[in-house]
Amino acid sequence: MSSQSVMEVGLCGKIPSRGDFLANGLAVDFVDSWNEWLQAVLAVSREQLGQSWLDIYLTSPVWHFALSAGVCGKEAMIGCLMPSVDQVGRHFPFTLARSLSTTPVHARQSPQWSDVMQQQILHTLDDDFAFDTWLTQLSSVDWQWPAALQVTASELAGSQSRPAWLLSTEMLPDSNSLLHHSYRQLFGRYCLWWTEGSELVPACTLISSGLPQVSQYAAMLSGDWQRWGWAKADIQTAGAA
Repeated sequence: MSSQSVMEVGLCGKIPSRGDFLANGLAVDFVDSWNEWLQAVLAVSREQLGQSWLDIYLTSPVWHFALSAGVCGKEAMIGCLMPSVDQVGRHFPFTLARSLSTTPVHARQSPQWSDVMQQQILHTLDDDFAFDTWLTQLSSVDWQWPAALQVTASELAGSQSRPAWLLSTEMLPDSNSLLHHSYRQLFGRYCLWWTEGSELVPACTLISSGLPQVSQYAAMLSGDWQRWGWAKADIQTAGAA
C-alpha cells in the first residue's frame, strides 16, 4: 500500500471472510501508528481481563473516533473501530477511517457520517458478505462527512491559577470552536471517542490526550471505567419544571 493511494474512506484490520491483514486507502503513517497501538492494547487487555477477555472482546461495541492531527500520522482522522476476527480465528479489530477536514469536536457534533460508517462496517459480519463487491460499493456511499472548517487558535502561555481568556473577535465564537480550543488547552492533541454501547458498555463519549493509554483500553471493552483509570465527568442537564 502506498501513502499516495488514499481513497475517500480507507480500511485496515481483519474481517471474518479473509485470512490476511487488510490495508487499503489509508496513509502508511496512520496505519503503522494505529496498528502499533492496537497490538499493544490487545495484549495488555488480555492480561488484565484474563479468561473473560474473549467473551468481552467479541461483545464489545463499535467505537467512533475523531483524532487530532499528529496523533496517528500527520493528519487528523475520523473513523470506526469494531472488534473482529479473521478467517482462521485470529482476533484483531477492523477499522474504517478517513482524514478529517475540521476539528474533532465539530466531527462529533455532526454524527451522521459515523452512523453511515457503522452501517458499512457491520456489513463485514454478514454471512453472505463479499469483500470485493463491498469495497467497490463504498465509492457510491453517501457518507455525509462533516463540513470542512479550519479553526486556528494559539496556545496559551503557562498555567494560571485564575484563567482569563481574551477572545480576539467582536462576536462570540461558536460553541464547538470554543470547546475545541478548551480541549486543546486541557488535553493537547485530544481525541474523542463515542459509542452507542453494548451489553457491558453504556452509550458514552470519551476524551483522551492522544490515544487512550494502553492500560485504559480494557474499559472500552468492559465498561469498567473506574478500575481502568478513567475519570468520570458526571454532567447532567435538567430542563425547566
